[in-house]
Amino acid sequence: MKRYERLADQLSELIKRGDLPPGARIPSVRAACKAWNVSPATVFRAYYLLENRGEIRARPRSGYFVSPTA
Repeated sequence: MKRYERLADQLSELIKRGDLPPGARIPSVRAACKAWNVSPATVFRAYYLLENRGEIRARPRSGYFVSPTA
């Protein structure tokens, strides 16, 4: 499993447990880089994967948020 897939799975688990409820803002790319000690590219790929799964949504100039339907 690749690093971005592990990160996406960790965030997905937080969403499923309710630690990140619908509408909650998820960590910024910079904050996620520091928290998980990964590169920005890894965070972007993880976030794109979660977007494709429908678990998060990007809001232009605002960041990433948990999807209301997650």
